[in-house]
Amino acid sequence: MPIGTLESPVLRYAAIPAVLAAVLSAPAAAQDVPCRGYPESVRLMVTRGVEALRLVEREAADRIAGLDTRPFDFLVGQARAAAEVIADQNALAAEEGLKHCRNSVRPVRATCRGAALALAKAIEEQAAGAASKPSKQAYVEAMATCERWLGLTPLKTAFRAID
Repeated sequence: MPIGTLESPVLRYAAIPAVLAAVLSAPAAAQDVPCRGYPESVRLMVTRGVEALRLVEREAADRIAGLDTRPFDFLVGQARAAAEVIADQNALAAEEGLKHCRNSVRPVRATCRGAALALAKAIEEQAAGAASKPSKQAYVEAMATCERWLGLTPLKTAFRAID
């Protein structure tokens, strides 16, 4: 038998500790990775969804001012669609699994999705007459936190002006 191959008994048994060490250390390494923060790809996806939500907010504010003709129902649908882009149920479940490392991983998806749903509610109320102070307040608080975590400058629109 050649000495430099795994067919050699010496190398076959010498490789076992290295393979075991790699296998046994993999779960520990996998557990540590999520607590280091979101991967850049996740942050970019959430940011894209939040940017889409901010566009809906601007359009809804323009609608209030008479500068946009899109119906409020359409804008509500767009806000809900942005919520799904930010985080679907699977993404929320994955984020929920990171509770053990809340000091290093913020609930960005849940917070930003909550902001999108709060905007949808405020737009629905606006379509019925006027958005209520509590619904606007819920949106302002969630969106301010979301934007701060993503490094976005907050907008100034009618939906952020608390009467």
